[in-house]
Amino acid sequence: MLHVPESPRSTTSSFSGLSSSPPMLHADTLALLESFLSSKAEEEKRFNELAEQAAARVAGLALNLHFEDEQDPPMMTVDEYRLAFSEDWQLSQFWYTTAFATRLAKHVRSLCTPSSTVAFMCCPTAFVAFQHTNPLEGAKLLEYDGRFTVLAPHKFVHYDLNEPDTFPESLRGTVDLVIIDPPFLNEPTNAGLVQTTRQILHPQRGKLLLLTGTSTEPILDRLYDKSPVGPLRRTSLEVEHGGLANEFACWGSWDGAEDFGKDDSE
Repeated sequence: MLHVPESPRSTTSSFSGLSSSPPMLHADTLALLESFLSSKAEEEKRFNELAEQAAARVAGLALNLHFEDEQDPPMMTVDEYRLAFSEDWQLSQFWYTTAFATRLAKHVRSLCTPSSTVAFMCCPTAFVAFQHTNPLEGAKLLEYDGRFTVLAPHKFVHYDLNEPDTFPESLRGTVDLVIIDPPFLNEPTNAGLVQTTRQILHPQRGKLLLLTGTSTEPILDRLYDKSPVGPLRRTSLEVEHGGLANEFACWGSWDGAEDFGKDDSE
């Protein structure tokens, strides 16, 4: 606890005319504070409920949810996700809007078959939207933030950008589609993601979908330069990334990727 020393000056001579009552917050400020605290409490409550359910499933308990041992429960909605998980700005987390995440999920599903293996790297909102609207057994979330284990314990893969060669061997050369939203708009982040993606994408049929800031385009041209991660084509999908001021876009690595998301603008 921080110790604040007492003032050597007398508090009775100079300030005897001042009220000893504590300062009061303006009503509007107080209302905002109460709203914020209430929101945080609801968020913490929801997250704790998810964590308890996940822990029970991992421990083999039913918790009134009768699922198979290797099956995760139905995915929550994006709205529920946004309520349960706050953005960690230190990890550069900024959630998609519900409308955009749902639209993205629809387009991603058009690239998949029931047997596809899809890896969502550093984009949990996209994973939630996809699994809520188009659940796929082969979907995986590769993410550093361990909070998201509770979303789908059997589909969560801890992923550290600083260890790009560390991932389950079962993913090596088997992933049909990788969706990436780099958390940081710089070259080291993209270099790590490229290093991982080259190893997990299927060498012939693998596709990459990349959503990031347009300011990184020169970096993308250098790093995502050849199969299976490139060359990249800018798609028609208009990216909505919360309230961020940066301009974002979407790129694909396959022939005809330019038409991805085109029906949104028609």
